[in-house]
Amino acid sequence: MNNELKMAVNAIVEEISRTEERINKRLDKMDQRFDKMELQLESMQHDINACKLETSTVDILLRKIEQLERRIEELEKKTA
Repeated sequence: MNNELKMAVNAIVEEISRTEERINKRLDKMDQRFDKMELQLESMQHDINACKLETSTVDILLRKIEQLERRIEELEKKTA
């Protein structure tokens, strides 16, 4: 009876070890996926920041063009 109990406990311990290994493998895969997602998010954040900067630059340029057009119109009126 004692020997059977030891075998049963060993079988349970082995199954727990196998289950732990499977869980650890899945957790490692999830960590890798999260790391990849984090890198993608960082890249996307850089792209977003670049787009914001471009938008801001275009807005400044458009305002400058409008100012220059007004100045040209005023000069044309003065010379006409």
